[in-house]
Amino acid sequence: MTMRKLIATGLLLLAAVSAQAQQQGGEQLFLMPPTGWGVVSHDVKNTTEVTELAPNGQTVQNWTDKLKVELIQGKPLGDVQTVLNSLIKAVQEDCEDVGAGSAQLAVENGYDAGLRAVACPKTKRAGRGEIGLLKVVLGKDRTYVISRLWSGPAYPKDKIPLPAQTSDEWLAFMGKVTVCDPRERTHPCPSTR
Repeated sequence: MTMRKLIATGLLLLAAVSAQAQQQGGEQLFLMPPTGWGVVSHDVKNTTEVTELAPNGQTVQNWTDKLKVELIQGKPLGDVQTVLNSLIKAVQEDCEDVGAGSAQLAVENGYDAGLRAVACPKTKRAGRGEIGLLKVVLGKDRTYVISRLWSGPAYPKDKIPLPAQTSDEWLAFMGKVTVCDPRERTHPCPSTR
């Protein structure tokens, strides 16, 4: 299957899942991928569905910028802080020296949510530097984890190579990510018109 067909199939799958949830009146994740990005990976294991997107020309193995969306079925296993801490622990397993910002906790559209930045100056496996902005939303039906990620050459911990403009873009992007539920007035869905 060509990459173009794979991306088209992935986008159709995402649309079908969203349409099915809408028809069933279930919880929905609304996000608009950056222009020129497509699906590079989609996997479902047990109760977790993971979709990764990257700019055209990048792959799941060879990427600089990535958007990772995880949908974990079932009631949340902890509060937002606990979920964010477990994500940082997972990064620590492959990082020589993790730096993580404090969690920014909030209620968004009636759901508990939080953001946390993480920096890995050098991964153990690939020897590359990585930076991420992680967002967690605890829904009634599932937990949503959205990650904006950068990967590049290893860097000193005190010299984060991500430009301020990119950080601002990531924050603006995360501000537009919404979980809603047409079954609940307290979780209204955005207009799709």
